[in-house]
Amino acid sequence: MTYFSFFKAECLALFYTKQRVVNALLFFVMVVVLFPLGIDPSAEFLSPVAGGIIWCAAALSVLISVESMYKESYLDGTLTQLIVSGLSLPWLILIKVGVYWGAMMLPLLLLTPVFAQMLFLPSDSLFMLLATLLLGTPGLFLIGSIGAALTVSLRQGAMLMVLLILPFYFPIIIFSTAAIKAMQLGLPYGGLLALLGAISLLALVVSPVMTSLCIKASVR
Repeated sequence: MTYFSFFKAECLALFYTKQRVVNALLFFVMVVVLFPLGIDPSAEFLSPVAGGIIWCAAALSVLISVESMYKESYLDGTLTQLIVSGLSLPWLILIKVGVYWGAMMLPLLLLTPVFAQMLFLPSDSLFMLLATLLLGTPGLFLIGSIGAALTVSLRQGAMLMVLLILPFYFPIIIFSTAAIKAMQLGLPYGGLLALLGAISLLALVVSPVMTSLCIKASVR
């Protein structure tokens, strides 16, 4: 097995089990659509909070997507094969997370302009919303990967994973929504984007190693 063959295998596996990604995207759509219906559909209320609504929906959708990222591989013994394959497990994990991120974020980014218009997000803030999603969501997936690996051997580990991982999502959501708000108010936002990028880069370094350790502990 090579890294490229593993990448192809992950793409095919995700294609054949795409229901998890579809469910996460449907959840994103439902949250964004139901929020204005349940609170206040007026433009005066939705316009200032549109970025926060979309970001909260995206973060919860990512949680749903990553919860079972390693579950099937654990049950069918694939994780054990990866450990003894001779390839670097952190690199394999990074490839797997990258495939999940691409499969989830590509349709989500395509849907975002539609929902931004529905929530009356100012048109000049759409670019900032997309930029924060591109910078922040890799961190969400990488952090979620650690939680998924920690609970992979538990039968009812979904709620535990949410409790463990959700607090680490808060800084990403806060900095992202603050950057969107700063642009709307004409304030500097470069530092907030830099913090988002720093969090994702830190997760890029730490997550594959921590996830591989958690997987090895769970398999043994």
